[in-house]
Amino acid sequence: MTQSTESVSVSRGEEHMLGHGFYNRHSHEQAKANTYGLPLIVEAINRIDLGQIGGEFRIADYGSAQGQNSLLPMKTAVAQIKTLVAKSDRATIPISVTHTDLPTNDWSTLFQTVLFSPDSYLAGERDVFCFASGTSIYQQIFPPKHIAFGYSAITEHWLSRRPCNIPDEIWSARATGEVRSTWAAQAKADWHAFLQYRALEMQPSAQLLIIGSGADAQGNSGAEGLTDLANHILQQLVKDGTLYPKEYEEMAIPTYYRTAQEWKEPFMSDSNFPQGAALSLDDFQELALPDVYLEQFQLDGDAQLFAEAYTGFFKAAYEPCLFVNLSDKRTPESRQHVIDVFSQKLQVALAQDPKKYSCRWVLHLMLISKKEVEIA
Repeated sequence: MTQSTESVSVSRGEEHMLGHGFYNRHSHEQAKANTYGLPLIVEAINRIDLGQIGGEFRIADYGSAQGQNSLLPMKTAVAQIKTLVAKSDRATIPISVTHTDLPTNDWSTLFQTVLFSPDSYLAGERDVFCFASGTSIYQQIFPPKHIAFGYSAITEHWLSRRPCNIPDEIWSARATGEVRSTWAAQAKADWHAFLQYRALEMQPSAQLLIIGSGADAQGNSGAEGLTDLANHILQQLVKDGTLYPKEYEEMAIPTYYRTAQEWKEPFMSDSNFPQGAALSLDDFQELALPDVYLEQFQLDGDAQLFAEAYTGFFKAAYEPCLFVNLSDKRTPESRQHVIDVFSQKLQVALAQDPKKYSCRWVLHLMLISKKEVEIA
């Protein structure tokens, strides 16, 4: 199949996670990833000098989605801030949390979750306040020297745009040659942009914790079995006429999974990233994320339940961006038919061999601090 060289924006409304709380209900893998960052949240808060942040402790939750997976990390941060304040000469300090995501995010679900969930960091608290910003993480979101603690989990693998199509593939890890280089270059530019604006926004002694969905040294994310299956099903849909070849050509998912070396590059002495001088990468950890769905399957042996859960996970994260470029000539019923047929075939295949399609996501945990230097 031919490759289009058009760069496609991913800011269209249809391309975000599935709304109406669907992502909240089907993001257990992402929730599990958050738990690995909890000790680092405590460490990060303890590093912050309350004397340098002013009269308010401002937290940024970069890439909040629908809010469910932000509750425990933010609750952990709030509790540790209160512990830190209690050890100081301050009686109290107001805490604000600003959740950020794309303008097309399901903000209604986020606010319903944060304001009314019994697990919310707001529950039972005074002087803790919730805000939101619909600004991309690849732009400046806050005024300079505004944020004391930044947190971002399972976000930066999403690119600001799809740089090009990938012949016969939907997953950037399967790209080769010049196409792979194009995706790597976009990921590098986005990572630089993210760090550039966070360096500007961070206060002196501020901390930034990243729970990144990354890749091993070979560039594999740990989900290639699942995405290869999805790609195979899409190719079958082209062969049987359900999906048009042109539609399939434009189905590359706009994610890129960075290796440890790619994450660390801006902090290297030979990097061409000038803002790297303002930030310090103080801790870097790599680990494999256990598959919560496979663990449940190993307990109950229910392959159908596994397949249903995994299909929900895939739909929540990737369905909108995967099918956004279905032909405008299709009726709404035709569009939904394509999506439904794909989901049905995916679920049937997953039930046949859960272990084969189980994901072993690579996680990279990064604790980054603001240096005592000015950005030119």
